Amino acid sequence: MGSVVGRSASPDRIKDAAFKTLTNARARGGEIQSLAESRLAETVGALDTNEQQLTDARVKDDAAHAALLARDEESDLEIATVSDEIWNAMGRPAQSVDYDLIFAGGKKTWTEGDPAKQPHLMGVLAGNIRNTKHPKLSARKEEWAGRIEKKAAVQTEAATVAEPLHARLTGLTMQRRSVADLAQLALTRFKRDLKNLGMSEAQIHEIIPDTPAGNGASPVVPAPAPKPAAA
Repeated sequence: MGSVVGRSASPDRIKDAAFKTLTNARARGGEIQSLAESRLAETVGALDTNEQQLTDARVKDDAAHAALLARDEESDLEIATVSDEIWNAMGRPAQSVDYDLIFAGGKKTWTEGDPAKQPHLMGVLAGNIRNTKHPKLSARKEEWAGRIEKKAAVQTEAATVAEPLHARLTGLTMQRRSVADLAQLALTRFKRDLKNLGMSEAQIHEIIPDTPAGNGASPVVPAPAPKPAAA
């Protein structure tokens, strides 16, 4: 006995099955076409629209994230440079309370993690530099703090662009899964409609693509994970 594509299949597989079913039913015309239109046309149209929106969203999300990572790398380089300059100005001490009060945990504390959140940490770092009481740093601490803040501002701007774009991609991905579930349910109900018309399994699966049990099922596709931080 033939099977309708399962709910665990990917949205793309479900859409393909629904589209082929609608095409086959329209070719038959009459009551079969009418039933297919009422069951499937709206969800297939919604999946088509969603696919176009997802394609656009992915392109914009990738571009914005690439720009954010580029600003993040520039910030990391500036943090490392300022850290080295401060250490050199202190006389390259093996240990220093003043240095640790500024760069608690070392440079990586300020350069690793979510690029969208790093500018907030950089603001804290700039404040640490301004608050230092080390006499050898007083002449340049405002300069160093300003350099950190300048890079943080640019990275914040990039994050402000990237974060809503990624949120939109996430929302569209969840939307696609939800509509695909509806399409799969519609296919199941359309098969029942065809049975009620007296059609055999073989006849039904000349219209609805047959998905053999255990073949072709895909795991549910999750919403996009947060973009990884720069290495």
